[in-house]
Amino acid sequence: MKKINSWVIVIFFIASLVSFQGCATEKVAIKIEKSLPPSKLAYYNDNFDKLKEDLWEKAGYLSSEEQVANFKPADMRIENGKLRIETQMGHFSKGGLASKYALRGDFDIQVDCHIDFLEGLQDMDHMLNFLVVHKSKEVQATDYVTIGLSKRGTLYKSYIFSSYAEKGKYHRGKVQEIGNFRGTLRILRSGNHISTLYKKEGGKEWKKMNTFRSTSKDIMLGLKLQNFFVARTYIKARSPITAIFDNFRINAAEGIIEEEI
Repeated sequence: MKKINSWVIVIFFIASLVSFQGCATEKVAIKIEKSLPPSKLAYYNDNFDKLKEDLWEKAGYLSSEEQVANFKPADMRIENGKLRIETQMGHFSKGGLASKYALRGDFDIQVDCHIDFLEGLQDMDHMLNFLVVHKSKEVQATDYVTIGLSKRGTLYKSYIFSSYAEKGKYHRGKVQEIGNFRGTLRILRSGNHISTLYKKEGGKEWKKMNTFRSTSKDIMLGLKLQNFFVARTYIKARSPITAIFDNFRINAAEGIIEEEI
């Protein structure tokens, strides 16, 4: 089996830039025609009844000396059959999971998540990401696509957003005001195009944020929560923020490349 170097984990957490430019979403129906059978995919699906160390590893990345000097990893634990990530008070704080395997070819993945945004905390931010990333030899040259939820400390509104990086260069996608979120985030790839979608809990139709031209190479996936945007150099973090993840699913995938043991 092909070895997947865990070095790539650090890249999952550079996707923290958001531009607040409102726009409408689109309804969409996308189907992956080629896939491994459900029996092959079932092993990688995760209800987070426990932390599956054969599928995931904890990951994190910091952007500046100020963040490193005042950092504490977020608390991550399984609670009531769900993954709960909670940032630490008084510090730059983040936590997340990165896959120990890569997806090859076309794929369709999704995860349920829940976040309530806090008000009146200008000295910290909210950032939740679900993303896929291609490992490059240089961090500055990586490709990734992300869909997430965010709130800048100085703003009263919160947003759902989608963006991508090509050879390390960041490109913003659609951003829409959202409020507290309980629903599902979804990422699909067909050829060298990756689409980002979401559905609120109880919703009947998926809404598309973007379709980006991106890499068709093997990619890793991850999810994370942090209490700061990448450019922040000072934080008080007078309250923790919490995100709940559940029901990770690979609906379809042409191939799954496991890490060598």
